[in-house]
Amino acid sequence: MRKNKVISFGFLSLAFIFFCNPGFNVFDILPDCFACLFMVAAISKLGDLCDDLGEAKRSFLTLFWINISKLPALVIVVYIAGSNMNEGTMWLVLAFCYAIADAVFTVRAFNQLFDGLAYLGTRNNGGEFLYHRVLREEKQIKLRNGNIKVRPERIWRLESLSGFTSLFVIVKAACSTLPEFVRIYRTDEINNFGYAYTEFIPHLYVLLGVVATAFGIAWVIKTLSYVSDMKRHADFWTGLGEKYKAEVLPRRGIFIMRYVNVFAIILSAAVFFSVDLYLDEINVLPDFISAALFFAAACVVGKYSGGAASLKFTSVIYFITSAFTFVAMIMFKTGMFSSFGYYYKNVHSVDAARELYTLYAVSNALTQVAFVAVMMSAAAVMLRIVHEHTGINTLTGTSNSSRPLEKVYAAKIMRMRIFSIIAAIMSVLYFYLIVYADRVPLRDGRYVYMPRFEIVWMVDFVVGMIFAIHASSLVSDLVSEVACKYKYE
Repeated sequence: MRKNKVISFGFLSLAFIFFCNPGFNVFDILPDCFACLFMVAAISKLGDLCDDLGEAKRSFLTLFWINISKLPALVIVVYIAGSNMNEGTMWLVLAFCYAIADAVFTVRAFNQLFDGLAYLGTRNNGGEFLYHRVLREEKQIKLRNGNIKVRPERIWRLESLSGFTSLFVIVKAACSTLPEFVRIYRTDEINNFGYAYTEFIPHLYVLLGVVATAFGIAWVIKTLSYVSDMKRHADFWTGLGEKYKAEVLPRRGIFIMRYVNVFAIILSAAVFFSVDLYLDEINVLPDFISAALFFAAACVVGKYSGGAASLKFTSVIYFITSAFTFVAMIMFKTGMFSSFGYYYKNVHSVDAARELYTLYAVSNALTQVAFVAVMMSAAAVMLRIVHEHTGINTLTGTSNSSRPLEKVYAAKIMRMRIFSIIAAIMSVLYFYLIVYADRVPLRDGRYVYMPRFEIVWMVDFVVGMIFAIHASSLVSDLVSEVACKYKYE
């Protein structure tokens, strides 16, 4: 039986394995975002017993979001560079920025992890193995000539693993980025051997990939050996489990605070994915992703707040309508279910394009109605959190107001509802304004249609971003208020 288990050695081993692989530009063979999740799952309970490990958990979560942010950044860069794949400036900037961010935050997270484990070892009986281990005892050896030779003891210290980890992370970041600096030279510049400099980039990636892999293998052997030694001290972890059961489990507030925090993160991601971002007449942030995140947020918070059932139901409706809108967009743009695809300019001159566009616009309108319903349900859940998990009759330092907290957040949530309605209306108007055009006659008797509001996509995006920033700021304030009630419970 796995009673009082405060650490998952399986997840810890997987985290180290996923971190050891080399990177190429912003690509990972084994994505580091999964490694971060494995690490958080492994040390989550220990973070409640040790502040350093709690900070390590938060640092790995930050690193997770940094790695996740590579995906939309990659989409945008591919779109920008799509017309000229030899243009590597954006790839160089992207690789360099992410290499710096990965190195800084990864080194910080692992230092906090090892510091936390060392702290546990010094503050609990029998924990010396976490930071200090005698690999070989001191021994006297009698030589043939009768002399005595003393073989010194060999000691392993956690500082050595921490230092090698920092070295490996820096080498990994450098090897994933250095080949891109070849792009500083002009892509058509020829060296003395008659080759363009950029032709060496794949060869440099292979060479530096071998170096990073060698460091990674050496590092993962050391870390897995450390995990293997940790597993041998079952009594120590059982004792920590008893301590966790006695000191942490009775504090119900920290679990509420944790669920509300996860709810806030997912909800913030959901509102940002609801923003319309049209590139080449394609919405690169499909709304069904936002709907799935809203549903996940409802599942997370349902145990500690009312109104989650309504949010789940509206999220499902939102997902269905947004998925249908996405299919309608594909039908219109790529011709998946017709003979060929269309552009907005074809709406005025081609009957089939007009029919598909009408279907696209109507389905989007239904999606926006469902989106507003989701935001109304999310607002109700947030009000319940304010009422159930904050000091509703106290003054709030977060809002800097002299009014009671409940009235402050009721007003803020009402503004969020209004902003969501405005964003939905703008999304609907986009489909009308983007094809609103003047008919200009040509000399040969034909006509061309000149759009009047070509930048309406930008207006739609800005309005959506204003709503998303306001909503995420409100959710962040709400988390702070919940933390004020439960943090020192």
